[in-house]
This record gives sequence, C-alpha cells and structure tokens, in this order.
Amino acid sequence: MNATAAPQIQALRATLNDQALIGKIVDVLYAKMLDDYRINRFFFTRPAAEQAEALKAYLRVYFNSFNSADEQVLEALDTYFTTAFARTNAKPSLVTGNDFAFLLDIVGGQEIRNITLLSPSHCFLIKLGPDDFHYDIVMEHLADSLKQLNIADDLAYQMLALAEKGRHGLLARGVEVKKAA
Repeated sequence: MNATAAPQIQALRATLNDQALIGKIVDVLYAKMLDDYRINRFFFTRPAAEQAEALKAYLRVYFNSFNSADEQVLEALDTYFTTAFARTNAKPSLVTGNDFAFLLDIVGGQEIRNITLLSPSHCFLIKLGPDDFHYDIVMEHLADSLKQLNIADDLAYQMLALAEKGRHGLLARGVEVKKAA
C-alpha cells in the first residue's frame, strides 16, 4: 500500500463510521430509489423509514467489522432483505409465470445460472429478477445522493467503488454458469 492510500482509507473508514452522515446518505438514496419507477417495484410497501432504518442497521454492523461473513452482519442483512423486499403473500403467482421461468432456460437453451444467496431472505429480492440495469440505476442514485450531500469527490469515488464491489453478490452471482442441453 502506498503512502497516499493509507490516509484515503482512514478517511473512508471515518466517513463510513459517521452514523449521522451514513443515515443522511441512506435517507436521500432511499427517497430517490422509491421515487424511481424503474426500480421502486422491487421494494415492499412498508414505510420508507422502516426500510431505510433496516439498511442503516445493516451498514452500521457491516462498517464496524467489514466482514461480510460475520454472523451479526449476515443477520442484519437478512433483516434488511426481509424488511425491504419480503411480500406478505407467499403464494406463487401463476398469472405472471415467474414460477416457471426456469422452463425458458431449459427449453430455450438459455444459460442456467446457479444463484448464490447472501442470506436466506435474499431470495425475496432475487425472485423479482433484478439485473445489471437495475444495479446501475441504484449506483446512479448513490452518486447523485453523495453529490447532493456535498461529499468530497475522492470519498465519493471510494464509496461508489465499495458499493460496486457488491454488484455480483446482490445479483446472486458467484457460481459458474452452465449451459442448458
């Protein structure tokens, strides 16, 4: 690690441990996401404040350890996924055909993707079918939120880079792709 990287990392860690600032970022980000028709369908109808609080709790625990395998981090993440994405009607819907989406993979020769869930409740989000397009929108809103809150450019860049590292995990990627016969 070079000499200039150490102060940047320390500044990033100090920023990420500032609960008031992280709370403001989450509140601004959540308002943008829930107001965006392209992604707001993913979120459950619980009050935005309740969903944002669950995300703040997860980030608080994660930024204390930076260990995504820590049991407390996983529990907080599971709580967030349940709060933000779980639906109260667990019945499968034959109207949308999502229950049989795997048939398109088999019949159409599409790639079959093994999913890797971050926590048991991660399936609530994955069932809704997010992809890179949706993640890009969230990243756009995060960048706008950081700019709106006047976060220094170098810290904003580092925060965006940290958020980008979560793309594959959030989209349940992590295992090799197999081709259907």
